[in-house]
Amino acid sequence: MRTMRATTRTGTRVARTVRSGGVALAASAVLLLAACGSSGTVSSSSPTSAPAASTTAPSTGASAAAKPIAMTASSKLGELLVDSKGMTLYTLSNNGMSVPCTGQCLGFWPPLLLPTGETSPVAQGVANLAAAKTAAGEQVAYLGAPLYTFSMDKAPGDTNGEGITSFGGTWHVVKIGASTGTTSPAAGVPATSTPTTASGGGYGY
Repeated sequence: MRTMRATTRTGTRVARTVRSGGVALAASAVLLLAACGSSGTVSSSSPTSAPAASTTAPSTGASAAAKPIAMTASSKLGELLVDSKGMTLYTLSNNGMSVPCTGQCLGFWPPLLLPTGETSPVAQGVANLAAAKTAAGEQVAYLGAPLYTFSMDKAPGDTNGEGITSFGGTWHVVKIGASTGTTSPAAGVPATSTPTTASGGGYGY
C-alpha cells in the first residue's frame, strides 16, 4: 500500500509539473507572437514627395537694349560723329551731292553697316540717322549722307581722312550740329556706281 501511495504521489507531482510547464510554454508562445506582430508592423504613411523641378526658362536677354552704332566725341576738329569703337566717321560729296563709295573704294573706306537683325540705327545723343540699302548691306547715313570709316585711322580720335579727294568727291568728318553740305540722291544711296579717282590730294585714295 505504501508503495502504491508513493507512486500515486509521484505521478501527481509529475502531472503538476507537466501542467505548469505547459502553461509556461503557452505563455511564452503568446509573448513571442505578440513580439513578432509588433516588429512586423509596416508604416502606411507615404514618403515625402520631392520638390518639383522649376520649369521657368532663363532670360534670353532678347529685351536688352541694342548697343549704339554711333555717338559723338570731341577731337581737334570739334565735336564729331564716331562709331561704337570711337573711330571717326566720314561722308563723301561732290558739289554738294552725296557720292556713293563702291567697289575698290570700300577697301579704303569701310561703310558703317547695321548689325545683323537690326532694322534701324541706334545712336547715343545723335539724331538724323537713317539706314539705306546698298550693295554692302544696310548702311547708316547722317542727314542723308552715307557714313564710312577710314582704313588709315588707327585709333579713336584719328581724323586722317579729312579733306582727301578721291573716288569722285571729297571726304569730310561729320561735325555734329553742322550741315554735311551734301544732298543725297532722291532715290536713296545707289547700290552700284563706277568710282572716279581724282588725281592728287591727300593719300590719293
